[in-house]
Amino acid sequence: MTQTDDDRLTVLYDADCGFCTHSARVLLRLDQGRALRLLPLQRTAGVVPDAPSAETLMASMHVVDRDGRWSVGGAAWMRVLDRIAITRPLAAVGRLPGMGRLVEPAYRLIADHRHGLSRLLGMDTCRIDRGTGG
Repeated sequence: MTQTDDDRLTVLYDADCGFCTHSARVLLRLDQGRALRLLPLQRTAGVVPDAPSAETLMASMHVVDRDGRWSVGGAAWMRVLDRIAITRPLAAVGRLPGMGRLVEPAYRLIADHRHGLSRLLGMDTCRIDRGTGG
């Protein structure tokens, strides 16, 4: 089932980070139901109402739903995983007792080292132009 624009979860990613851009590409391939709207955080001005500052957006992954509810960091990843059918079981594991204490530290470890991971893995910073709802 394909989501309508109003039902999709808007996922903001760092288009200047190869690791983030690669992750966004993977999400696009996995998102067969079109439940996500991927948007470079560099393009949020005037597109995403009530978006945090650019500095805040650069610090962590952010997602926002149609009701204006924001999630950040590990909680944002969990919402993304829960929206894609094939990754929904991973979100269920993340909700198991005790797992919540691991989600944010694991997310932070990756997020804090994303630019180094990009270089290590030889990932360029090519962008995905899906910000118009694609």
